[in-house]
Amino acid sequence: MPVSLYSMIDVAPTLAAIMGVPAPAQSNGEPLAEILNGLDRGRRCALLVPDALGMHPWSLWKDEMPFFTALVEARHVVLRSVMPTITPVNFATMVTGVEQSVHGIGTYNDRIQCETLFDVLGAQGKQGAAYGQEGCTMGQLIYPIAQAGRRVPRHEDDQIVEALLTDATEISPDFIITQLVTTDDVFHRFKPSNPEVVPYVRDTDARLKRLVEGLSELEYAVMILADHGQHDGEERGTHGTDADEDSLVPCTWVN
Repeated sequence: MPVSLYSMIDVAPTLAAIMGVPAPAQSNGEPLAEILNGLDRGRRCALLVPDALGMHPWSLWKDEMPFFTALVEARHVVLRSVMPTITPVNFATMVTGVEQSVHGIGTYNDRIQCETLFDVLGAQGKQGAAYGQEGCTMGQLIYPIAQAGRRVPRHEDDQIVEALLTDATEISPDFIITQLVTTDDVFHRFKPSNPEVVPYVRDTDARLKRLVEGLSELEYAVMILADHGQHDGEERGTHGTDADEDSLVPCTWVN
C-alpha cells in the first residue's frame, strides 16, 4: 500500500487540530487527515523528535529499533523536510507551519519572525513545554519561547526523558516538544551506514519506548518524527540537501 507524502509545514496545523486550537496565523500547511483520523481531538499532545532519524537512516537500522519500527510499520506517513534540511530550520517550521523564508531561521541563535504554536497556546490560556540540551536547537531556539520545560547539559538525552516525564506528570503541559540528539551526533561522527551507530540507535529506541509508554499513560496523544535525514559523506555523515536521504522522514503517532 503506498505511503502518503506530505510536507513539514503540515506538522503545526496538525498539532493545533489535535489540541483544538487555531493554527499559527501565517501557517500555510494543512492538518493531516490520516493522523487526525487516528487521534482524539481537543487533548494534550507531545511531539518527539529523534534528530536525523530520516527514512534513509531508519531503513538501514530498523531491525535494531524494534519499538519505533513497530510503530512505523503499523501506521505512518512520510514528510519532506523544508530546505535547507538542517535542524534549526525544520524545528522552526514544526512550530510555525511556514517555510524558512517566512520564519527567518538560519541558525539556533536567530529568533522566529512569525507566530508560533506557543503564541497560540498562550493566547488560549494553555501551556507549551520544550525539553532540550544546551548548545542544541531545542535548548537554544525553542525552549526560550515556551511557557515551560527544561534545558539540560549537552549529551544528556536520558536527562531529557526524566525531566519530560516528571513535568508531564506534575504540571501536565498542553503541548510537549523534545529533541533527542544522540542519533544526529553519531550519524555525523561515524556516518549513518556505519555499524558503530547500532548501540546508540538501540538506546534511542529505548528512550522513545519509555516516553511513549509514559505519555500514553498520562493520556497524551504522541507524534514521532525526525527533523531531517542524513547520508554518508566522504569523512562523516552530512545533510542539508534536497536529496531524499536528507529530506524524507517517517512520521508515526500513538493515540
